Amino acid sequence: TLFTFCLLATTTNAQYCGNSGSTICMVSGNLTKPGLSPTSDSLPSVVNGVISTTVIQFKNFDTIKNPGGGAALHLNSLRIDTISNLPAGLCWATNRADNTFQNQQDGCIKINGTTCATPGQYKLHIIVTANIGAPFQTNADAAGLKYFVRVKNSGDADIQIDSTQTASNPFIASGPAAVCGTGISTEAGSNINSLSVVPNPFNNKALVSFYADKAGVMTERITNMIGSEVYNKELVVKMGENNSQIERNNLPVGVYFYSISDGKSLSTKRIIISE
Repeated sequence: TLFTFCLLATTTNAQYCGNSGSTICMVSGNLTKPGLSPTSDSLPSVVNGVISTTVIQFKNFDTIKNPGGGAALHLNSLRIDTISNLPAGLCWATNRADNTFQNQQDGCIKINGTTCATPGQYKLHIIVTANIGAPFQTNADAAGLKYFVRVKNSGDADIQIDSTQTASNPFIASGPAAVCGTGISTEAGSNINSLSVVPNPFNNKALVSFYADKAGVMTERITNMIGSEVYNKELVVKMGENNSQIERNNLPVGVYFYSISDGKSLSTKRIIISE
């Protein structure tokens, strides 16, 4: 039974890869228990500066507790709307093009990319829309749909899971500052190549340059070290070399991540704003 969630009125940073579909990931084995698997502590930590892919399997619920009491209600479908608090540079997608799972349907969630984030434990913030004849958006944590992603520096031991972590404390630091290069690589086959930011560090504005294999509309974003989006803009790009100027816009001194995506591929660069 899926327990009743509390309606969430706030918005969050989705960090969605934008390319959900049947080829994203595959379900292995026969899932018998509703929820997410395997448990978080059975997955290795993500290593800073290294491309990583994590597949989380999911079995949808059958019923939902009746908020008015009485018999449980049949759950028609569950749509994953948002998975946030991912370490910057990582994004998510599912094996369903609309991120919607029917009653008791098996599926999977793929989290991939390259991060350069503070070592520690990141509790994912999952927002879903449950349909019981009428849809309502909810926070999945109340139903036990909680998951942790751990980040470590290369050569460090795996970070131990703290399953008592609460939603009001979405991050637990477990190590020193991030150790990785200034450039962050992406998956092979990307439509975006040779991403550069000059100068880097910068204190006012910088020129972004990249090559696109085809023309289209892309989205550029800047996120801070905890994954919160501080800048978002759509770009119309041409095949070949493209340029875009980014400005500081009163952002404080620190480390950020610039990323550009066409919805199917993502390229990210670590940037530094200086005095």
